[in-house]
Parts: sequence; structure tokens; C-alpha cells
Amino acid sequence: MPIAASELRRDLIVVDEVATVRQVRDQVAATGQPWTYIVVKLGGGQYAVLQLAELIQALKDWRGGQLLPETLEVTLAEVPGLLASRAGAAIEQASLSTDRARELQKTMPGRRLVVVAEGQVIGLFVQAMRGGLAGVDLDWLSTAIPAPKKRNGGGAAAEQPDPGVLSGTGAESFSPPVETVPEKRWINAEIQDHAPAEPLLMGETYTLAFDVDIELRETAVGGGAFGFTFETGVDWVDLTVQLASEDFEIYTEPQKLRVPRTGKSRGRARFDIEPKHEGEGVINAVFLKDGNFIQLITLKLLTAAPGRPGSLADASALRPGLEEAIPSQPPVVAGRSLEAAFAVRPRDVNLTIVNIGTGFQVILRSQVAATAALHLTLPELEQMIGQVRAELLSIVHLEVGPSKTLVYQAGIDIPPEVNRLALQRLARAGFRLYQRLFYGPGADAQVNLLGDRLREMAQKERLKIQIFSQQFVLPWGILYLAEQFDPDQIDPERFLGLKHIIEHIPLQQNMSTPDDRIDSRSGLTVSLNVNTDIDRRGGSLIGDQVSYWDALGRRGGAKVVVRKTQQEVLRALADASTPDQILYFYCHAASRSLAEGGGPDASSLLLSGSGRLTLEDLNLFAPPRNRLPGAPLVFINACESAELSPLFYDGFVPYFMAKGARGVIGTECETPALFAAEWARRFFDHFLGGKSLGQAFLDLRREFYYKHNNLMGLLYALYCDVDTEIAPALPAA
Repeated sequence: MPIAASELRRDLIVVDEVATVRQVRDQVAATGQPWTYIVVKLGGGQYAVLQLAELIQALKDWRGGQLLPETLEVTLAEVPGLLASRAGAAIEQASLSTDRARELQKTMPGRRLVVVAEGQVIGLFVQAMRGGLAGVDLDWLSTAIPAPKKRNGGGAAAEQPDPGVLSGTGAESFSPPVETVPEKRWINAEIQDHAPAEPLLMGETYTLAFDVDIELRETAVGGGAFGFTFETGVDWVDLTVQLASEDFEIYTEPQKLRVPRTGKSRGRARFDIEPKHEGEGVINAVFLKDGNFIQLITLKLLTAAPGRPGSLADASALRPGLEEAIPSQPPVVAGRSLEAAFAVRPRDVNLTIVNIGTGFQVILRSQVAATAALHLTLPELEQMIGQVRAELLSIVHLEVGPSKTLVYQAGIDIPPEVNRLALQRLARAGFRLYQRLFYGPGADAQVNLLGDRLREMAQKERLKIQIFSQQFVLPWGILYLAEQFDPDQIDPERFLGLKHIIEHIPLQQNMSTPDDRIDSRSGLTVSLNVNTDIDRRGGSLIGDQVSYWDALGRRGGAKVVVRKTQQEVLRALADASTPDQILYFYCHAASRSLAEGGGPDASSLLLSGSGRLTLEDLNLFAPPRNRLPGAPLVFINACESAELSPLFYDGFVPYFMAKGARGVIGTECETPALFAAEWARRFFDHFLGGKSLGQAFLDLRREFYYKHNNLMGLLYALYCDVDTEIAPALPAA
């Protein structure tokens, strides 16, 4: 049973740690309740909870009893000792019973437990101690300077509270809780001047318009929830809306949609569309901010011949009561929670790839926009990827010399002649995959054009490339983008992953989207989930990695826990209070193809003592609804895993992301154990030292190739926001 909603306190405000003292003072004053709880988002699933009296006392301890004007402009993060001592992980409402939450709450700072639902703060589980307000001058924050009547920047009038308003209601009386969480808003998709219950007609052109409103209107043919938190000082955002369809002509280029902090959007994003055929048709609408994917809404519309009765196939999110009047199907609304719109950073190229049943629709957005349909089935795609994987494996197991030395298994430095051979073979496989995707027998002119544009962009300066896809787990970094394949003139810079920063994120519904900072101020919480059997054959690959993290822990940079068995790992993942911020696996892995028994559910991680942890086990005993509050970065370093198929990450990545992980790092195929350990050590040196995840990845790939002739870095894939970083950076060794 979830935590009972009736047990939650909702007299709260939610702010970022960069909110100023003035802003917090005014928001508390607006509630009329001096004991309103202040919930401060710290990142990485961490929150601090305090009350105004505690803020005032912390300021006095820091600055003395006199309030200086500049103190009001100080951010909460700048007040010494205010947030770190009160920081704790939030808990998903559905993950614990009320009794269990009550026990957990006793262990939290100040006995205050933040409760969230799908990443949104919905209340607090607290032991109220209102007596803590006694004796504190709540008017102190109003004694410095007169408050301005309006915000800077010409925004709406925001009257400041008169001095004394904080205490004027009296701390002795209790009024009903006031909820100050963001208002509920909706994306509405509407066909203008057309009744939503009526089918579209062949030969007619219609205007499909998207806007944001505080309600889901009866005239909408579909839509989705639009809920997010604005960054402090941000009053509006411009989103780009781009449509793609195989069933409708789209006559309008991508449009802008301006969304203010509250209320309705400014205008609408309008598109002229015309049905291509009778029956059900699909339109995919992609929402982006600065080229960065935010959300996908899939609309299903019915078209009839003139005079033939019918109805719309998708009244997807119409208000309750309309379902009986209009046959409907649930909408497909996938992607980030739109609260992430104000945290994401720009991307140079975005590719959104949607499974449309008969193949995949590719939507390209950069300085130009393009769409195309790849007519590939899942088995065909798996076969293509499998052939690339087979070539990768042959390079991993490349034998040289009379003694047939496994050169990539034996060391990090690769002889130049071996590198030339491996580079040629990998380029051949990467070019062939690129050819088959964009220039194969079933590729039309639009697909060819999309392949041309991708190649032309890749030949420019370094790009940040973002890929969101449904069931399209491609080894993007290995694509070799050349006009022609010349085995005697292989250019390493033509490999997409050796020149550009690539993030690949599986597209799914209800994706959690933590910010791009992993908060290490209270110490980074790291778990090492390892197969100690690897060291039994000689060597100390596991021992060396444990020693690396132990040394970091002794320097005060990390809190490290080591798990060795299947039971230990399963127990931790089933526990909704597990605080891991980095979840690192160094073990064997195995998976099955679509044609083999078990499918993705049989994919597994092999831990110490031959303990096999399958995806089925995880879903049964550590289900995604038990979300991990630390929003961990999951690194699956699958070494010596000959049974690793392309479907391994098609199962594990969605599982961990549905469970609240910020992303996953994994390998495309079996990786040499020695290289895997060395890659991990250098990667963590870069990443913990303050580099962003994407930059650390690219730098490390280039470091291994250009310093060691070793292209094994291309085996690693990044299913995560590439701007993710540790803040603050950890002390160097």
C-alpha cells in the first residue's frame, strides 16, 4: 500500500537552492502561514526541508543580528550550514506503506521526509514541532529596506508583504494546509473549426494547433500533461514543435510555442495537414527546447471518404465523461517530464526515432529539419546490429603472431599494424551499417537525404548529438560516415563516436528527469557491484577497483559500499531508500535475442558465486515503482561477456530509467577485462574531477585511440544526459 495521502503535510513551498532569501520570504508570506515548510531541491533526488525561523536563525548566526540589505539577495545555497545538514533523499509515495514511511521519517534530518510522485513533490511526512517558532522575530527579514512593488523586467505586479505580515496571523492558531505546488497545465492538440467527434475527410486540408492551457479542453483531439518547475528568474520558455507522419501531408515547417511561467501559452503552434488515405492515421509531435528533446505526443486520427460516417480514433486525453461519447485510445505521451524543459542545455543535432509498426520514423532537427521512414522490422534491425557486433567481437578476440596472442586482451597499447587492420575492419562494419540504414534497397529519397544531412553535419566541428528512440538501440558511435568506403584511406574522424559527443536515450513514458548535477556536497554515495570470481583466475582487477574507491572514501570524497552477490544487489534495488548516486557493475553479462528462449527478460548480470540476476528477477522483486531516490548513474561494465546481444540494453536501460536512474553507461559487446578496468579507472578520474559525462567520454575515447592505438573506447555507449556532472568535483588522488 502506498503512503496515505491523508498523512501528508501540504503546507509547503518548493524552491531551488539558488532561490534568494527575499524570494523565500515573500513566498512564505504569500501563504499567510509562518510555519509553512520550505522544501529546497538540491539535485540528485536530494531535498532539504526547513522553516522560516530556521532560515532567520542561520542568517543571524552567519551575519549577526543586524539585517543588511544585501543579505536578502543571498541564495539559500550560500548560507553556511543551512542545507547540507538538512539534506535527505525523497521517497516515492507508491514505494512504501504509511507505517514504513513513519519509521524512515524518524531517521531523516529533522524527522522530515519528502514524498514525491513521479518526481514531483506532493507532500511531507513530518513530526510537526511548531514550538520551534516561538521567540523568533519573524518580522526580522522585513527590516532592511522597503520591498519593491513590482518585479524587475516588467512582469506582473507582485505586491510585497507589509512588515509584520509574517507574524500577523499569529503562530498560535492553525489554519488548513495550503498547497503551493505548481499549477496543473495541459498540452492541447486541436483541429481548428472541426468537431473532435467527426472524422477527417479525404481531399480536405486542416489546421492542427498545439497550445498549453490550464485545462484539457473538450475540443482537443489529444494532448498530455504539461507540468514543470521554472528556474528562478525565468518567466517564459520557447519550445519548438515539429510534426512527422507517414499518413498525413505536413505542409508547415516546425513552429515555436512560447510558454509563460503560469497560465496559458502565448499563441499556438499551428500546422496545415492533409490526410493521405482513409482509415486510421498517426501524427507524431515532437517538443524540443534548444534542440534538446523534451516530449513526444502521438495522435491517432480517423479519416473517412466524404459522406462516410466515422469518428476520431484518438480522443486521447479528453476530460472525464467524454469517453462514452467518443471511442478513444490512450494517447502515447512519452519522453521527459516537461519540468526538465528549464534544465536541459542546447543540442546541435536531435534525432527522434519512433516505432510506427511498419518500421521507424526518424525526425531530424538541427539547423535544418527533415523526416523519413525507415522500413525495417525489429528482426531485420537486430540482424544488422548483430553483424556489427560479430565484427566487434572478432576484433576483441583478434589473434596476432605465431603465438596467436589475443592482443586486445593482453594490454592497452596496440601495435600500429594491428591498429590499421582493426580500424579497417571496424570502418567497414560501420560504413555498411550506415549504408543499410540510409541507402538500402527499401530506402526512399527522403531516407537518402537524411543520411546525406547526417554525414554533412558530422564532417563539421564537434557536435552534441542527441538520439531518443523507441526499440532502436543502435551502436551509433561506430557508424562510419563517409561518401565512399576506401580501405586504404581510413579516417578515424569519420567514426561518429570518435569526433562527436553522443547521447542515446530510450524513449518511454513517464521518464524521470533529474537535473544534470550529481550533488556531492555531503559525499558521493557509490556502490560497487562486482563479481569477485574474476580475480580467482589470477590478477586483481576487482581488488584494484575496490582499492581505488576505498582511497577516495578515505579522502572524504565518497561513501562506498561493496556488493558481491546476487542477493545483496537484489535487496538493495528492492529497497526504496537505497541512496546510491553511482551504481557501478563490474561483472559478466548475458542476454538472449528475440529468436531465443526467454527474450530480454532472460538477460542477466552474473555476480559472485555464479549468482545470475535476470531482468525478470528485477521486475518481480525490485519493480520500477520502488524508485531509487539518489537518481543514480548506472555503469554496467560488462567484461568477458560473450553472450551479450543488442537486446541486453533494450531491457536493462528502460528498467533502470523507469526506476529513477538518470542514465546508463554500457558496452556494445564483450569487452576485454583489462581494458574494462582501465577504462573505468580513467573514466572516473575524468568524471569525478569535474568533467561533464559526455566530454569525459569523448576525451577518453580519443585518449585511448590517439595515445594507445586502442579503439575499444567505441565499445562503450552512453544512455544519459551528456551534461551530467559531479558538483562539486571530488578531491584528486
